[in-house]
Amino acid sequence: MPLHQSDSIILKTYPLGEADRIVAFFSRDYGKLRGVANGARRMKNRFGASLEPLAHARIQFFERENRELVRIQSTELLDSPMKLFEDYDRAVCAAHLVELVDRFLPDHEPQDAAFRLVRMTVRALEQGCPIGFARCYFEVWMLRLSGVFPDLFLCSVCGRSIEIDDERFLAAGLQAVICSSCDHRNASGMLTEVVELAQTILRHPLNGHGGTSDRAIRTLHELNEYWIRRYSEQ
Repeated sequence: MPLHQSDSIILKTYPLGEADRIVAFFSRDYGKLRGVANGARRMKNRFGASLEPLAHARIQFFERENRELVRIQSTELLDSPMKLFEDYDRAVCAAHLVELVDRFLPDHEPQDAAFRLVRMTVRALEQGCPIGFARCYFEVWMLRLSGVFPDLFLCSVCGRSIEIDDERFLAAGLQAVICSSCDHRNASGMLTEVVELAQTILRHPLNGHGGTSDRAIRTLHELNEYWIRRYSEQ
């Protein structure tokens, strides 16, 4: 029964029996896992605040072949998210991040880009990044890493590149883009500011919102929600 160690992000915990907890965590080296933390529900336990949602912790765990749950041996808290949960709206956004990680990432598959995305978004929220922009940024990249976010700069009909200021339309079903030269009678127009926001998100780290309008953020978030629902229905 080998002992593994990996920097991890805590997702959720569930009570198990009178004293233990089941911990869902996203490890950098082994992907998404679930494990048992013995004694974690006792008033005095060795885990402390390291099992709080979105805590960044170094976890040591044993893994047995053909067992769904690993056994968590120890945790070392590297970064606490407690400041994030002092504000209700940021706490709600944090719960949204956890939900998307749990929904999009398969078990036992390392996803270093997703791991870095979670850490970057949590830090940005703690440092005062506007909630709507941080949420939208995280959604776009989770969709992109999962192959769901459509290419907004390539016409799905003729294959030509579409420049940032060119008119474009979302095809029926909102899964592909059509340029103005192709038949777009049943398509929906896209605001240029929404395309600019998507480009900013895809090209730059999460360190501010660059004066983006609330309308662009709200519209892209609504599109993200649609694509997330479509992904969940597959």
